[in-house]
Amino acid sequence: MLKKALLAACVFSITLSASDIIEVYRKKGVDAAISEIERELATKEYWQAYLKNHDTSLGFYETDKYILITDKSKPEIAFYTYKDHKLTLVNKSAAIVGGSKGDKIKQGDFKTPTGSYDFVNKLGKLNTFYGPFAYATDYPNLYDVVNKKGGNGIWLHGMPLDGNRTPSTRGCVVVNNDYLVNLDKKITYQKTVLIIDDKPLPKTSKDDVATILASMFQWKKAWERNDLKSYLDFYDEKFRRFDGMEKKAFSTYKQRIFSKNEPKKIVFREFEVTPNPTSTGEKIFKVKFYEEYWAPSFKFNGVKDLFVKVENGKMTIMAER
Repeated sequence: MLKKALLAACVFSITLSASDIIEVYRKKGVDAAISEIERELATKEYWQAYLKNHDTSLGFYETDKYILITDKSKPEIAFYTYKDHKLTLVNKSAAIVGGSKGDKIKQGDFKTPTGSYDFVNKLGKLNTFYGPFAYATDYPNLYDVVNKKGGNGIWLHGMPLDGNRTPSTRGCVVVNNDYLVNLDKKITYQKTVLIIDDKPLPKTSKDDVATILASMFQWKKAWERNDLKSYLDFYDEKFRRFDGMEKKAFSTYKQRIFSKNEPKKIVFREFEVTPNPTSTGEKIFKVKFYEEYWAPSFKFNGVKDLFVKVENGKMTIMAER
């Protein structure tokens, strides 16, 4: 499966044509051809060329996506579709957000969080205060958890059916009922992301996306080769794993695993690179992807989440699950 997938990737090659790959395969075998493709995937130049006709203003997605942007400074919500690498603004609407300004820190502070959130459920049969239904988000996301942000129950929902609505919320994003119902007709909530910022969301540059994607394959290469130093260089000094493990303990843990010197096969696919606004202004992105991992002592197939920082043209991993 790995070899077929990587050989298929040669059609996107930049410095290597399909005939080049075939020649490498003919003269040196499939492993050498795979190595050439992997080498190119780990270059920023490859991804810069690949992204040329992609709109990355709101991130990069390998599958179709629905994107909602909430600007707390107005407040308003904007609905975009991302299809065939093209971003389309569908509509905008006024919104209501938390009564207190700034990022959510703890339960009961009445603040709407700043960050990037997936919808994890559609909730019906609620108190009529929430309108016709609500979309539940995954707040606190992984980055919130490792930064010890508290609270829960952050939803996108409608107005009270009796029309009696206060001018602020306890942290949720609230929209007009007609807008919510029409939105529901246009989206699949499992393929929707809600990005919330304190100000207009800055555009994501192709350069940042290219840096992240190339770094992902460099990180994978170090991982497969049991190159502990290169592997750990991708982890920020402030790194925390989903269970709270910090970089020092994580490094010791990985040293023990890498010392086995086991062969590994790793495949990454179905990338999503979503901007994750922060109150600190750091350039943080949520990277979600499907991973296939094989080693003699451990196997994994499933979705993986990273939160990464891009600074001075370098990507470092801040949180991992």
